[in-house]
Amino acid sequence: MKSIDKLKRLTGENIKVTTETEAKDVKLADLRRRIETVVTRSQTANKTAKENAVARGNAALAQIVPGEEIENDSGRFFLLSDVVRSASRHGHRHISDTSDFDMTAAAMLANNPGIGEFTCSDALFLDTETTGLAGGTGTMAFLIGLGWFEGGHFHVRQILARDFGEEAAALTYLAEIAGQKKFLVTFNGKAFDVNLLTTRFILNRLESGLSLLPHLDLLHPSRRILGHRLTNSRLVTLEAEVLGVEREGDIPGWEIPQRYFDWLRIRDPRLLAGIFEHNRLDVISMATLTAHLVDIMTAQAIEQHTHPDDYLAAARLLMNRHNPEGTGKILSMFQEQSCSDFSLQSKKKLAQLYKRTGQLNEAVRIWQDMTACEPFDFYAVSELAKWLEHRASDCGQAKMLVENSLEQDNTFSEEEKESLLHRLKRLSAKMESDR
Repeated sequence: MKSIDKLKRLTGENIKVTTETEAKDVKLADLRRRIETVVTRSQTANKTAKENAVARGNAALAQIVPGEEIENDSGRFFLLSDVVRSASRHGHRHISDTSDFDMTAAAMLANNPGIGEFTCSDALFLDTETTGLAGGTGTMAFLIGLGWFEGGHFHVRQILARDFGEEAAALTYLAEIAGQKKFLVTFNGKAFDVNLLTTRFILNRLESGLSLLPHLDLLHPSRRILGHRLTNSRLVTLEAEVLGVEREGDIPGWEIPQRYFDWLRIRDPRLLAGIFEHNRLDVISMATLTAHLVDIMTAQAIEQHTHPDDYLAAARLLMNRHNPEGTGKILSMFQEQSCSDFSLQSKKKLAQLYKRTGQLNEAVRIWQDMTACEPFDFYAVSELAKWLEHRASDCGQAKMLVENSLEQDNTFSEEEKESLLHRLKRLSAKMESDR
């Protein structure tokens, strides 16, 4: 102990004895303070650098994509607005040919009669680009494409959440637009887009009537009316094979989620430019696809860029939805033209429709046309033989038809041959008993 400390002890003064442990604690506290200062300074610098990178990325985005930052009660987001003029062409169609489709036919496509009470301008076309293709609670729609008809033109709005923090503001704007429309048009939206957006509204504690709007999902009628001649019913396939839309340099859908994550990391706006264009084309194509399907449902004559089986599929759809007037309208179109250039399958489908609607004379005309050439087709021979026997009461002609088909070139399977032989035996016995 130092002399000064001894004196203080003798005089009774307080002496602060610094032990070796206390000295170490002081040094450790000082070291911690210094480390915290360094870490805080580094975090502040990193935060500033990140904020600067985000600001630079957002500014660069506005230079490449001609949109603007929008602010509402829920925050900020990026909005791109576009107008596709009526004279503009999308594939085989002008926008002016798309903006006034028959609402009754649209209601039949949706299987929702209520849609028939609206107008084309009441429709909200919707398509999303998401952070994942499988859906689920963790998937976010970072880009929401909207479209509607107004004044003969097609208006497009694309809502971008530039990061996860802007989702609430983007959804708030979507709810505002959706509240001005009366029904939705999507492509696979019933299974994906609308369910996903409904979940995101709930997670953000926002109200929306989006899921309550009447809904025309184009995937299902496209598959039923056009699927017979396509390898698949994806929108990009329908564009290329039906609508005449050729996409140049388009981004494949599976690549879009990763591009968005890359944008969040490096803030390069070029990553998003292609996604905007991909989404824009999707929205416009839904409008032209709607018009194309409606034209088939209300056909007066076979249009260019269609196939006879498209109309037959539409007639079957109308029949299944108890619309005999629409079915008859399509079938009457075929009565006014020769079916000689139809495929064998098309002739079968048309004859079946005539038979189901009670237009047997028209069905017979097709069966006779099909049995007038070789190789004989079992369906046509069987149906015509039944009509000759039971309706025309001409067992002789029926027997001759079956005999000729069995003796000459045909495509019969063994089971079909057995069926015709049984019919021939029965016809012979019936003719013998009538003598």
